[in-house]
Amino acid sequence: MRSSIEPKRDDDDDAPEPPAAYHLSGRIIQVTSVGFVFLFTFTVGQFVLNYRSADTASHLEAQYFGRALASAQQFPAEFGREDMIAALEDYRRLIVDEQWPLMERGDASGAFAVQTEATALLYAAVGNSLDLGASELPLWSSLSSSLDSMLLEANDRLGDVPNPNAVRLMIVVIFLGAVSLAMTAVFQPARRGMNLVLIGIMGATYGLLFYMTVELSNPFQGAGGIPPILGLLPI
Repeated sequence: MRSSIEPKRDDDDDAPEPPAAYHLSGRIIQVTSVGFVFLFTFTVGQFVLNYRSADTASHLEAQYFGRALASAQQFPAEFGREDMIAALEDYRRLIVDEQWPLMERGDASGAFAVQTEATALLYAAVGNSLDLGASELPLWSSLSSSLDSMLLEANDRLGDVPNPNAVRLMIVVIFLGAVSLAMTAVFQPARRGMNLVLIGIMGATYGLLFYMTVELSNPFQGAGGIPPILGLLPI
């Protein structure tokens, strides 16, 4: 005897399977999204570390500059005091007026060239003072150690100027984010209204992340860039 009770049909049995392109697009979205998140986190982390390093080096450079200038101002005139003070002022002028704009543009080679010129002026003044016997002064050790520390911090600061590899990495991050957003917009299996809302939110979020990446890429550029600390010291 046939049972009169028919098995209940699941309405999902007749639901059409999504096309194969959606399965492939899902894989692509996963890969690009994971790559974007990983590279974005790594890149921003490096940029933040560079900013902190450059900020610390800039402040320490200014601190040692102030100490060296104070020591030079106490030198007797016959030991090259005026030449040393003039060399320090020239150093400050070159760093603030010529080197800093180059760092803001990411021109590391030009910034290093200016640093070499500024350092040569200091070495010339130091050599002149040594010829006059300034090494016998009690203040000489303070001056020389301050100058050495100042130049070391300046080199550390220059090391945080972004190089072409940082720019290329930033381009890759933006490209992966754009691909992930585009694939989601094209293959998102949702109603048109919901899809537009989702893509709008994602687009705004990605745009904010891209802006953050560009702003952090150069610690000396942008609204939050490090100013020339040496220029803020009293003369």
